[in-house]
Amino acid sequence: MFRSSCLLVRKMFLPFYSKEGGPPRIRQQVVGTKGRRFFKLVACNQKDKQNGKHMEVLGSYAPKARSNVKEIRLRFSRVKFWLGVGAAFNPGTRQLLALAGLIPTPPPLFGWRTKGHYNDLQEVLEKRQAVHEAAVKQYHKHSGGVPGIHVR
Repeated sequence: MFRSSCLLVRKMFLPFYSKEGGPPRIRQQVVGTKGRRFFKLVACNQKDKQNGKHMEVLGSYAPKARSNVKEIRLRFSRVKFWLGVGAAFNPGTRQLLALAGLIPTPPPLFGWRTKGHYNDLQEVLEKRQAVHEAAVKQYHKHSGGVPGIHVR
């Protein structure tokens, strides 16, 4: 009674990349309206348009500006596949993958971009170390003054 035509049946799409399209990349595509940005994490060829076609959707990233929450959803197995294939990515995507725990956290940028934040970070680390040493000293004060009380 009902015949399926070729137009109604969607062909299976296998992700592939060609030498003409350049090496594969993991990229963010901007979606959403002004003020409510939403990003799709996709695998695409290097020469494809930024918000154009892609091979596969790997996840999404929604920074909620008002609540200051970052929502990251990823298909870990597929992201690992594309990383294994040798897909490249830009610094923003690197930060997202590092937040998700897929790659190591990149080192901070040095030079004029840090605007003195590195010195602030050093001060915070020194304060933390001082607080830690004070806590250890307080602990040993209550343990009878013997610093190696738990050493075997």
